[in-house]
Amino acid sequence: MKTNHYVVTLVVAAMALLMPSAHAQELSGDTTSAPLFTSAPTILLRTPDPAALTKFYVALGMKIARVSERGTVIYLEGNVGSLEIAFMDPNSRPSGPKTSRTQQGVVAIFETTDQEQVVRRARAAGSPMIEKWTSSQADVSIYYIADPENNIFGFAPRQHNPNIPTP
Repeated sequence: MKTNHYVVTLVVAAMALLMPSAHAQELSGDTTSAPLFTSAPTILLRTPDPAALTKFYVALGMKIARVSERGTVIYLEGNVGSLEIAFMDPNSRPSGPKTSRTQQGVVAIFETTDQEQVVRRARAAGSPMIEKWTSSQADVSIYYIADPENNIFGFAPRQHNPNIPTP
């Protein structure tokens, strides 16, 4: 019985050594097992009125990259991510009002260089909800803001390496 255990262990170990790891394939340029996800995230909002929702996000300080018949694309820092505001199926309706970030299953959190300015702009643009969360373990706060259609987004202070230029 012991012999069989050792043989199985040796066979598994040999197979592990002979099979290239994903990291080794990546380093060697092997694209036959390329990663499934290769780009930065895109957040897609669907709305019956893309122009009105775009106006809110522009009021927060986001910049429009392009507008088409399908909606608006806003690129995020360095054009590595985007917020796309597109037409919603005409039979769908935006979600109802929310009083807390906990009422939305998934909340995207943007980093910003000036949280207070984003909050001021959100208030001026008529955000229906602004909620501040403060960590009990660090001196960090995140503001959660609802847009006019009750989509909730967080805005956190930029936490990247200070040597990386901020936009």
